[in-house]
Amino acid sequence: MSGLWYNNSSKIRFFFLSFIVLFLSSQSFVYAQTTNDDAEKVAILTEPVQEIAGPKRVVSVGKFDAVGSFEQKYGDWDIGGGLSAMMTSALVESGRFIVVERANMQQVLAEQQMKGQNVTNPTTGPELGQVTGLNFLIYGSVTEFGDQDEGGGFGVGLSGGNVGNLFSGALSRQSASGKVAMDIRLVNATTSQVEEVYRVSEPIDNSSWDLSLGYKGVSMGTNQFLKTPLGEATRKAITRAVQMIAAKSNSVAWTGRVVDFDEGQVYINAGANSGIQANDKFMVERVIKKLTDPQTGEVLMIRKKELGLVTVTDVTAKLSFGGFVPLDIDTPQRGDIIVIVR
Repeated sequence: MSGLWYNNSSKIRFFFLSFIVLFLSSQSFVYAQTTNDDAEKVAILTEPVQEIAGPKRVVSVGKFDAVGSFEQKYGDWDIGGGLSAMMTSALVESGRFIVVERANMQQVLAEQQMKGQNVTNPTTGPELGQVTGLNFLIYGSVTEFGDQDEGGGFGVGLSGGNVGNLFSGALSRQSASGKVAMDIRLVNATTSQVEEVYRVSEPIDNSSWDLSLGYKGVSMGTNQFLKTPLGEATRKAITRAVQMIAAKSNSVAWTGRVVDFDEGQVYINAGANSGIQANDKFMVERVIKKLTDPQTGEVLMIRKKELGLVTVTDVTAKLSFGGFVPLDIDTPQRGDIIVIVR
């Protein structure tokens, strides 16, 4: 009897020790995976973005709205804020834009209201203040994010915290359905008009992903998240949006502003950082009148006249200048519009 008890006791100790070894091994694997994840930077963009003719466009990304049923599924997680941050990173990665940080900025109305508070630069975009003006504002609404609940998808057990812990609950693989979908609005910062509305959608492919171990410790926007099926779909959707924005920007002429006019030289508020080069040619224009809707304040028409041509001869990081050939009796003034000649 004592021998039987001894044998059973040995087996229990053996299984217990085996469990401890397996547990420690899994933790070491997770640690190693996290360490390797931090070591290599994962790009947001999954494909190249086309070149844009002329100087780089100045853009800013507002916080995205999250309007789908997933808001209830994920509670109070800041999905919109996380995706707008990824959009900002993707625009910077593309190398096609100058991106101005304006986190949590309100929509175009707030951008216009800033004029009266001496917040916005008078030389670009809305017309007053000291902050760099913009060519375009980018806003979005996240309409779908994650797997569908049709007897499949992710089984999610959320824990408390912020967006960094969005996936810290236990997840189990149930199906491969679901998508990431966003509506993107490209707004002209000068006129406040919506230039384009894009809808991007990417399916989530869970077919080769084992979620049985859960997403504990994975933060949204990190390398670990970007390597997941949900992260991959998000990257592809954002890449498509950036490609569409670049295509539209390429069809709209770059505009800047006159900083100064002195001794026949026009000084422009952009330089090498924006991609301006010697021998670039620009038209100087002056706004004669803006016709606005008396009810909404929307700019309906801008009447302008051409003052003359500038050929760039000297370029610094943020400033360029060159000789002026007049086409009108009026000379350029600070704040006049600069339009690239293609």
